[in-house]
Amino acid sequence: MIIKFIYVAVLTSSVGGFLFQNETRTTFRAAVYEHAVHLFPSSSSTTRQTALANMMMNLEEYKRQADIAGGQDVDILVFPEMGIYGLGLSREGIAPYLENIIDPEKEVWSPCDYPHRYPNSEVQHFLSCLAKNNSLYIVANFGDRQPCSQSLDPNCQAQYQYNTDLVYDPRGILVAKYHKVNLYFEKSFDFPPVNKAVTFDTPFGVFALAICFDVLFYDPIIDLIINHGVRNVAFPTAWMDRLPFLSSIEYHSAFAAGMGVNMLAANINYPRMRFHGSGIYTPNGASRFIYNDQTASGKLLVSDLSVINKHGSVTLPPRTPTLKTPHVTGSIFKSKLHYDSYNLTLISGISGHATVCHNTICCQLNYSRQNTNETFAFGAFDGLHGRNGSYFMYLQVCTLLKCTRTGNTSCDDRNMQSQTMFNNVHITGYNFTSYIYPEVLLSQNGSLGLSIGRWTYSYGVLHAPTGYEAPLVSTSLYGRLYSTDDSNGRESWYPTKRSVAASGSRRHVPTHTLVMCLLFVSVNSRN
Repeated sequence: MIIKFIYVAVLTSSVGGFLFQNETRTTFRAAVYEHAVHLFPSSSSTTRQTALANMMMNLEEYKRQADIAGGQDVDILVFPEMGIYGLGLSREGIAPYLENIIDPEKEVWSPCDYPHRYPNSEVQHFLSCLAKNNSLYIVANFGDRQPCSQSLDPNCQAQYQYNTDLVYDPRGILVAKYHKVNLYFEKSFDFPPVNKAVTFDTPFGVFALAICFDVLFYDPIIDLIINHGVRNVAFPTAWMDRLPFLSSIEYHSAFAAGMGVNMLAANINYPRMRFHGSGIYTPNGASRFIYNDQTASGKLLVSDLSVINKHGSVTLPPRTPTLKTPHVTGSIFKSKLHYDSYNLTLISGISGHATVCHNTICCQLNYSRQNTNETFAFGAFDGLHGRNGSYFMYLQVCTLLKCTRTGNTSCDDRNMQSQTMFNNVHITGYNFTSYIYPEVLLSQNGSLGLSIGRWTYSYGVLHAPTGYEAPLVSTSLYGRLYSTDDSNGRESWYPTKRSVAASGSRRHVPTHTLVMCLLFVSVNSRN
């Protein structure tokens, strides 16, 4: 067993000195809460008093769950994005819900101990007390308002409004604040003037903060993992499912496995609009997860995880090998999967193999299954992903998925049900990017689930030698070639413009001031 040492320095503040003892921690207890959020009408006439009363409907549930977590000796609890004031508020409608949040790099403050230091900080006081009274770290998503001047920024609209993660330590002190860098149709919020990646120290490891849509891009999260050795991610999200590759539990578990990190993903629960799916994920797969797409209800997940300490920069393996003499098998047809045109071939028989290529990549499959009653296709895609004429995210994908249509001209990409058990699956991606996220999605109890401990991934190869424990919906190598993303296409896709030209930088609050992530999709959007 490798013993982990974490050294944290003395923090001196107006609330008294505090010292983390030099600790040897090999495990910690993590929790995420999937919250059935209360929604409120958007109105420019909403008063602060009404906004506070509305938010307390969600915060009282936060308190119940934090008390339960505290009773179970949880070390860190993550709440979802948009969980405090809900979805769908306009820029004017959300304004009375927001609070001015200090910079924890410049000031040490426990709102629980000093609630009157700043006016209109009731939500911060509430969250701070949740952390202090239960002796745990709280990661919560909230809205930060900051002053701005039209003379300095012509795009200033009375004030800046930022989608923000806050972290409170077990003393109730605000130790981290992160402004979401990658906004997704979030007209209520501004892009931060400077992209700042934020981490915070704990006695059980360094955590990166990311919010929802952030997880699809290089900055800030990949940079923190690859170049700065961060091995834990706190991830508040309001994630709308999109099959076949971006179901919440599917992609978030794949991210943890592909990047070798612990990932605490807390989602809201609003099944009517496909917001659901939370989990505690590790480099070896899901430790706990929930996928409730039937009824609006919350769920607290708790799990003990191994400590993964921060280390130096990570050297990724090179691109996967090139298939020198590809022999494409079967009849190839094209079909749209999540707006992109894939090369696909239908698999046949109880067992067999298939090879499909697209542009610069090739994908190989070996498989065996128990029956042939359902139609499955194997395919490849290499190119920019996007929609409505704007393409910005470069993907390299191998996928095996169930098709509900039986013809060989198209393959439905929103299938959730399967009855086909596979005994063996072996997928290899050739000439792939180094950033590959291995996905396995199963059909379980009328809904979606994950495979636990039945497959491995290494260097472009996903292998399930004994198959999966439930019928397969899809399994994929979902690769991202970040260096080939089209920033111009991405900006044209966004309806929101950056207030100030952003420049990349990383912020890690050092241990003497300790420091912290959302994907908001409009409830009217069908991504």
